[in-house]
Amino acid sequence: MRALLSGTMTERQATKVLRDIKSRLKTSTKNVILNDRGYIFDEHLSSAGQARSSLYYVFKGAGVYCGKVYHPGEVASMTNEKTVSEAVHRDQHWPTLIKVIDAFHAGRHAVLILPLLAKSAADLLVATAADVGDEATAYVCMGVLAAMAGLASNGWCHGDIKPANIMLTGDQKRVVLVDLGACTRVPELLTEFTKHYALGLPNVAGLQWDLACLASTLCLLGGIMVAKPLAHELKEELRVWEGSLSFGGQLALHILEHLDGVNTVEKLREDVWDKVMERVRDQLGEEHAATLASWWP
Repeated sequence: MRALLSGTMTERQATKVLRDIKSRLKTSTKNVILNDRGYIFDEHLSSAGQARSSLYYVFKGAGVYCGKVYHPGEVASMTNEKTVSEAVHRDQHWPTLIKVIDAFHAGRHAVLILPLLAKSAADLLVATAADVGDEATAYVCMGVLAAMAGLASNGWCHGDIKPANIMLTGDQKRVVLVDLGACTRVPELLTEFTKHYALGLPNVAGLQWDLACLASTLCLLGGIMVAKPLAHELKEELRVWEGSLSFGGQLALHILEHLDGVNTVEKLREDVWDKVMERVRDQLGEEHAATLASWWP
């Protein structure tokens, strides 16, 4: 209130701060979770770009996990995330797609227990204020492509691929695509997405949508601001600078050049995954390529 009266904070900023505070997990709710489920919620895990939920370090027995606490009113997102995770991982484990361990309600909040997570690609962008390097870019690209294949194999489109939804596992050895709350059945209309990343594509769930969002993300990781709002315009702009593109820009260009022809998991593997893997092998060497190849089951 003092900051508002002194003019250092606008009314809109103050309202947002108060809303964020109210959405955090109260001590009483933490105690209920401990008594009912045995989970100890500890410090808030800061991650850039989380708009509908908050992340916490969680302990139970000898295990350390990540607790995702949805803000009040976001129960449907939690339910969808749980449903998609169970469906995709039921018959085959996809190591770069987040897997829900437990799901429940506590007070006004819907809660998911997830494997331990570390920084997101959005955090890396904030920290570096430039491109994040070839190795990190390659890991993000291959991790998301593998996760995309897992979803598409089961008829799902992620719908909201962006830096904030790409995180490292707790040991920081693997990239994981998170936030399945916006996942949509192919080819239904998408209702939850970040429009900027989709490059003007129709709001229809499918591999093309997710690939366009990944291409936008790779441009950002490669230090390229996406000034062109349409996929074909960005593709032409990248072609002009092809000889001097960052690694992220090179991978984004390859994806955009194959965007229209990839509508099955088989085509995703043949036209994108295998070809991008060749570029990764040339850029980073066989050891990195072998590690990334294991992410596609």
